[in-house]
Amino acid sequence: MKSVVVAGRVMFGAWMLASGINHFFAPLWPEPVGHEPLAIQLMAALMHSGLLGVASAIQLVTGALILAGVLVPLALCVVMPISTCALFWAVILDHQPLGALLAIVAIALNGGLMLAYLEYYRGALQSPALTVGESAGGRSYSTLYVNPRGRTARGPFVAALIPILLVAGFYAFFVRGLTAHWCMLMLLFPALVLHARRLHDMGHTAWLLIVPAVLALAAFGLWLHLVSFGARLDADLPLAAIVVFAGFALWGCIGGGQAEANRFGSPLAA
Repeated sequence: MKSVVVAGRVMFGAWMLASGINHFFAPLWPEPVGHEPLAIQLMAALMHSGLLGVASAIQLVTGALILAGVLVPLALCVVMPISTCALFWAVILDHQPLGALLAIVAIALNGGLMLAYLEYYRGALQSPALTVGESAGGRSYSTLYVNPRGRTARGPFVAALIPILLVAGFYAFFVRGLTAHWCMLMLLFPALVLHARRLHDMGHTAWLLIVPAVLALAAFGLWLHLVSFGARLDADLPLAAIVVFAGFALWGCIGGGQAEANRFGSPLAA
């Protein structure tokens, strides 16, 4: 059984690594463009948005890790969405026998190897599942990013703010376009929740966040071409939103906690 797992790991890892090399470094085989209308449209969108390059980079890195036997469970988990999307594109949209067969084999290898490493995923399969840095009844994704009630101290606030900024930067500088703007808009909710909890910890009302929230929504409305406020405001408003949000973030990073948090009795307070 172990030899089968090793063979599958080497085969799948080499396949993913070769796919990444094919996109970035050397044309080993023609990249798929699609034959059916929907398949062609989706592939064109992936290419123009830059997401095809992101997917290829994931294949390149995870393929190397899987082939080398390093962080295999993590690499398998990260590349699974790529395998799933490839299956949907090849089987549901493109309808080409060879492409569909390859996609089925890829997801079978990906899923089969994850089953072989199931022991590493048992913690994530528990209910409720806890990830690195989370604790039962303590700090968790739900408390930091979903529940605006309660308080978050300065240290956890900074630690939670960093991944939000990194993800926003990834979409802003590497993906770009409308896809990036919609994805960054989704980050607005966890960012507001995190800042609300930090304001509570500093003894302030979370209603102060109305100002950066309104400015941010207006800026996203402009970036998504949903509204226009005139040439002058269209040019200045996004910068104002970024500056105000950065000011609140800096305030949260340097502000001290208060023993009597939420003293203003905000409806968002715990």
